[in-house]
Amino acid sequence: MKLKTRARYALRSMIEIARSSEAGRPISLVKIARRTGISRRYMEHLVGNLRDATLVKSVRGRHGGYHLARPAEEVLLGQVVEAVIGPISIVDCIRQPEMCLISSVCECREVYRVINDKVTQALNSYSLADLVRQAKPKTSHSSLAELDLATPTQSEMCQSLCSSR
Repeated sequence: MKLKTRARYALRSMIEIARSSEAGRPISLVKIARRTGISRRYMEHLVGNLRDATLVKSVRGRHGGYHLARPAEEVLLGQVVEAVIGPISIVDCIRQPEMCLISSVCECREVYRVINDKVTQALNSYSLADLVRQAKPKTSHSSLAELDLATPTQSEMCQSLCSSR
């Protein structure tokens, strides 16, 4: 199973929003995009989903942007993931057994349910604050914002590394 790009990007974005919220100021989409290496256009879609899920709030005006709607300790990673990709479901028949013609007799369905529950449990055992605390301090060479992702080799390497985690 692979965590979708939308979910990984949402988590990275929420870390930046949480850091900014800790400092007591909203963060603009431009800054989030620059710090995470995610395009501004993609960020608009993600933040819209996060706002609809009441995980972030927007602040209008010249110094506006986004901040957390509640403390980072109260935001579970499962909530962030579900805000952008929907309910966690490794196979459709777990949440919607009527979608599968053999769900009532499927030998694998119980295993799928257990896996789904474990993934959900793992995501919900961490809060956004846990990720912010675990994040290594940024040095001048470790910031995603400073990577030249326009270079195909570096971009491919970053995609490969981020996709394999």
